[in-house]
Amino acid sequence: MIKYENLYSVSIILPILNEINSLKKTIKILNKINIRKEYLIIFSNKLTSSEVKKEIFNLKKKYKNILLKPQQRPFVGGAIDLGIKLAKKKYIVIMASDLETNPHELKKMIKISKKNPDSIISADRWISQKGFNNYGIIKFLANFFFQKLIKIFFKQKILDFTFAYRLYPKDALKNYKIKELRHGFALEILLNPIKKGFKVITFPAEWKKRVEGSSSITIESYFSYLKVLLRNI
Repeated sequence: MIKYENLYSVSIILPILNEINSLKKTIKILNKINIRKEYLIIFSNKLTSSEVKKEIFNLKKKYKNILLKPQQRPFVGGAIDLGIKLAKKKYIVIMASDLETNPHELKKMIKISKKNPDSIISADRWISQKGFNNYGIIKFLANFFFQKLIKIFFKQKILDFTFAYRLYPKDALKNYKIKELRHGFALEILLNPIKKGFKVITFPAEWKKRVEGSSSITIESYFSYLKVLLRNI
C-alpha cells in the first residue's frame, strides 16, 4: 500500500488545446510526487484535434486518476471554471499543460501550504527577477502597471497576478463561477478570495516560453484584467 504523505490531496486542473507532448511530460513529473491527486484535463471539443483527443484518452487508460471533460464555456477561464466545479480534493492546483509552469515547483507549493493550510500559495516570477525567460517587454510593463493599481485599490502587494500557477484551499473557490473567461480570470480568482479574507503567500518561481502551441496574450488582453479590476473595486 502506498503511504501518501500526511494524506495531503490535490485536484490538478490542466486545460489543454493541442499541447499533448508537454502534457505527457507534466503528468509524468507530477505523478512522482507522493500525494493523493487527481488530474482534471479539460479540452476543447472545437479546438482540440481528434488526434490529440485520442492521445489524451489513451493517457486516461495509463493513469486511472485522470478525469477528462470537454469545456462547456469558452477560453481558458471556461476550462478553469469547469475544473473548479469538478474538483473533489481538499486543495486545487491550477497550472499550464505546456510547461510554461514548472511542475517540479508543486513540491514547494505543498511544503508552504502544509505550514499555511488556509492560504493561497502563488508562484511569483517577480520576487527574484529571474523568472522571465523570453518574457516580452510589453507584458513586463503592463504587469508592473497593474501591480501599482492593485496596491492602491486593494492594499495588497501582489506582484504576479497574471501567472495563475497557484494552489488554493478548495473553500477559497467554493461555489464561485468565473465571470471573465479570457485572460483576466487569473486576476479574478485571486481578488475574489482576497475579498473573502484569504491570505496569499508567494514564492519565487520560473516561467519558460512554451514549447508547443502559441500564446494568445496580446496587449489587448490587458483590457480583460482592467475589466476585472474595475468590477472588483
